[in-house]
Amino acid sequence: MTRGDRFYDFSLRLLMLALGAALIGCIAWLAWRWSHPPAGNATVVPLTQVAPKVEPVPAMDAANSDAPQQVLLAPGQVFKCQNGGKVTFTDRPCPSEAR
Repeated sequence: MTRGDRFYDFSLRLLMLALGAALIGCIAWLAWRWSHPPAGNATVVPLTQVAPKVEPVPAMDAANSDAPQQVLLAPGQVFKCQNGGKVTFTDRPCPSEAR
């Protein structure tokens, strides 16, 4: 072995030891920080409990309960709406100004 090869091998071993020590130091520092978190400067905001307002539910008319339910969507139908030169297709009827 030549003198240059020994120096190269020795320098690689020193570099590997330095990097290993730095890695172990970083892991130890992170473990210490995780187990001892810094004291926070969080300000405590007082909370006041507020009771919800209860409103009475309006009663339904008996006359409306017998009427058939209104269908808002038209299944199976597609409406073509034109508004300002743009054409859209929807399952809802078009507004009167867009027909």
